[in-house]
Amino acid sequence: MKNNVFERVLLIQRRYKGEKRRLDELRELAMAAGYLPVLEIEQIREPCSKYQIGPGKVKELTKIIKEKNINKVIFYNELKPNQVHNLMKEWGVEVIDRFQLILEIFEKRAGSKEAKLQIELARLKRELSFIKERIHLAKKEEFAGFLGGGRYAIDAYYRHVISRIAKIERELRKIRRRKKERIKARRNAGLSTISLTGYTGAGKTTLFNKLTGEQGYIDGKPFATLSTTTRKINLLGRKVLISDTIGFIEDLPPLLIDAFYTTLEEIAMADLVLLLVDGSENYREIERKVNASMEALETVGVAKSNVIGVLNKIDLIRSRDELVEKMELLKDYINSPIVPISAVYGINLDYLKKVIITKLPNYTRAIIKLPLDGVSKSVISKILDNACILGEQINGSYIELTVESKKDWLLKFSGVVNEVGGSIVFQ
Repeated sequence: MKNNVFERVLLIQRRYKGEKRRLDELRELAMAAGYLPVLEIEQIREPCSKYQIGPGKVKELTKIIKEKNINKVIFYNELKPNQVHNLMKEWGVEVIDRFQLILEIFEKRAGSKEAKLQIELARLKRELSFIKERIHLAKKEEFAGFLGGGRYAIDAYYRHVISRIAKIERELRKIRRRKKERIKARRNAGLSTISLTGYTGAGKTTLFNKLTGEQGYIDGKPFATLSTTTRKINLLGRKVLISDTIGFIEDLPPLLIDAFYTTLEEIAMADLVLLLVDGSENYREIERKVNASMEALETVGVAKSNVIGVLNKIDLIRSRDELVEKMELLKDYINSPIVPISAVYGINLDYLKKVIITKLPNYTRAIIKLPLDGVSKSVISKILDNACILGEQINGSYIELTVESKKDWLLKFSGVVNEVGGSIVFQ
């Protein structure tokens, strides 16, 4: 079986003058996919329609690729089908771009059925444009490919892909309907919802594990989390739902954004969003990644007032002055308290919990009076699932519970209380 660990790769970025260098992030992605980057090349120029980089650079790299025994070339730039074909013809090795690289990482890490289908859908939609190019080349006889009866094999594969895309989209619609029902049920419950977000690698899953006691997968590489995981926790006496979500990345191709829109939709529907930032990085990287994350949140409709900035990995920050400067930097993007923490060592998590509580939607207190009979047991069970019981008192044949929850839920739940012969009084 093919193992990327043994594949030596060349990384390339063609950029305009003044455009940011992205080879560091491309290297990180390549290593996450299991490749061994042995050389990095950048060229500042206008894109070449035939190769993306200039023809002279293509010829120069032909010799280098052979000398360094490079197995694959990875571009940061998105490549057109004809560019991939032309480059592979010149170099004799596989050529992919950042889109395909991210897909490879996603395919390795996808766990849920929905994530797997989303990834396959994105891959097939991208592949359609490449198949069209192959059909064009086949007709020019650059590719062999006739089936019996004179039909092109590639043309037949194109129809197969169209059919598969339609089937995946039907399956995803069913999964997403069920998912939306679950999200709606959560919103109608008495529990607040919190989403952990941030640029990939910021430490979301580490913080999620600390807050929930879970043992979610962590390896420090991009996109360790692809599917949303939600757990109920007790946060300083309040029951809340907290979700670990997929990390953001700058310039994520539109097809991949579309593939994970339900995950982004969950973030948008949360009562509160914790935006994690890797405080160990340099100022420029922090600024770039916070900007990309905030743009992603704004795209899905998250209000800035619902975002708490969390500066993670402060154990790796060298001085108090550096810490203060990085917190001030975040304030330019996030209109909320900036909470410095170390998720790994649990530093400042109690303060983070207090800040979360102050930002959650207002809770209402009420006294629920229930008869002491068997029927009330199921009612109390629902209260335990959706509210915090602050106190209880037996009064004759009744039990009185002092509870705290969202007012909307308490108003809906009052009908259940009345049905069993109880009453509810808001304080």
